[in-house]
Amino acid sequence: MRMKLWDLMKEKLKTELSDNEYKFFEKVKAGDLEPDHVMRIICDNSYVLSIMQKVFDVKLKRVLMELGYPMVKLVYEVKKDEKKDEEKDTVMEVKELSNEVSGYGLNSKYTFENFVTGKNNEMAYTAARAVAHAPGSEYNPFFIYGGVGLGKTHLLHAIGNDVLKRKRNAKILLITSEDLISKIVDAIQRRKMNEFRNKIRTFEILLIDDIHFLAGADFSQEALFHIFNSFYNEKKQVVFTADRAPWELDNIAERLVDRFSWGLVTDIKPPEYETRLAILKLKAQERGLEVSDDVLELIAKNVKKNVRLLESCIVKLYAIQSSKNIKINLTLAHKFLSDIFSKALANDPQDVLMTVSEYYNLPKTEIMSKKQKKELVQARQISMFIMKNVFNMPIVEIARFFGKDHTTVLHAIEKVESLLNKDEKLKNEIFDIEKMLKRM
Repeated sequence: MRMKLWDLMKEKLKTELSDNEYKFFEKVKAGDLEPDHVMRIICDNSYVLSIMQKVFDVKLKRVLMELGYPMVKLVYEVKKDEKKDEEKDTVMEVKELSNEVSGYGLNSKYTFENFVTGKNNEMAYTAARAVAHAPGSEYNPFFIYGGVGLGKTHLLHAIGNDVLKRKRNAKILLITSEDLISKIVDAIQRRKMNEFRNKIRTFEILLIDDIHFLAGADFSQEALFHIFNSFYNEKKQVVFTADRAPWELDNIAERLVDRFSWGLVTDIKPPEYETRLAILKLKAQERGLEVSDDVLELIAKNVKKNVRLLESCIVKLYAIQSSKNIKINLTLAHKFLSDIFSKALANDPQDVLMTVSEYYNLPKTEIMSKKQKKELVQARQISMFIMKNVFNMPIVEIARFFGKDHTTVLHAIEKVESLLNKDEKLKNEIFDIEKMLKRM
C-alpha cells in the first residue's frame, strides 16, 4: 500500500523534530495533492496556522524537495467550523517550566543504545554515560563540541533519557540556546525575569544545545551566568554542546567561557568509514528498510562528515521505497541520493577556518578573535569571502559563525573582491586554499 505524500513528509520530519514539536505538528492535517500541485494544510485555528508558517514552512518545503516534489505549493487554511473562543494556545510558555514537568524538551528516540560508537566519539560517549549515571558529581559541567550533525544533540538527549529511565520524576530541562534567548526576552518583556530564573532553578539537570548561538546576546549571557552558578553551587548537572571548543568561542563573556571549562571538555570528530557503515545498518534496521550492502557502502563513501545526512539518506530511500513500491538498487540509490551527496561534499565553516588557519600559519582562535592585526583581519575576511563566494553560505550564517553582524561580513567580502582585481598574489593564495578544501 502506497503512503500518502503528507504521511511521507511527517515520517521524514519525525527524525528531526523533538517530541514536543512533533506532537504539535502531528495535530495538523493535510489534504491530498490537488491536480494543480497544491497541498492544503488544515490548522485548528489562526494561532496554529501562524506557527506552521513561521516554524514549519521552510522545513516542509525542504522535505518536499528531498522527496522529489519541488513543484508542490503549500496553502495554509484554518478549519472553517472552528470558533475563535475554542482556540487554544498550544505554544510552550515559560510557565510550563514548572515542577510538574519531568523531561522538558527531551526526544525519547535519542538513547545511548542507538548511538553508534567509534574512535571519533568514544570519549564523549563514555563521559556522557558517566554523567547520566551520577549527575552533578563526575563531570560538571560537561562540554561537548564538534561539527554539524556528528551526534552532539543525540548524546544530550541520551543523557536526559537515561536519567529518566532510572528516576522517572527527575526534573530535566533540555533547551537550545536560541530558545533560551527567546524565553529570556519574553520574560523581560512580561517583566517576569525573576519568575523565569526561579522556574529554571527548579530543574535538577540543565542541558543546553548549541551554546555558540549565545554569541553577542549579552543580557542572555548574564542570565545564564547566574543560572549556571546556581546549578553548580547546588551540585546540579549542566551539559553544553557547541560547534567549537569553549576557548574558541567569540562574543561570549570571558567569565562564561571560563566556567564552560571547569569540568570536562571533549570533542566529537567525523566518523571513520566503518562507523559510518555501522550507523547506516542500524538506521536501515530501525526503519525496516531492506537494502544491499553495496548501497550502504555507496552512502558511506559519499557522506563522510555528517551523521545526520547519513540518516537522511536512509529516510529518503525508505520514503521512495514505500511510496513507489520499488526495491532500491545501486543505480536508483545513485539517482535519488545525488542531492544529498552534493550537500555532503560541501565544506562547513570549520573546514574553511581550519584550512585558512593552516595556510597562513595563524591560530584559529586568533582569526576568530576581535584582534585587528593586519594579518588576522585579512585571514578573517578571506574566510568570509570563501564561505560566501565558493561555498555559497548565506550571509546570516557566516555572521553567526563569526559572531558578527551581517554588515561586517558584507564589508569583508566586498573588500576581498576589490583586492582580487589588483592583487595577483592574493588571487593565487585563495586559489590554493580552495584546492586544499576540495581535497578534504
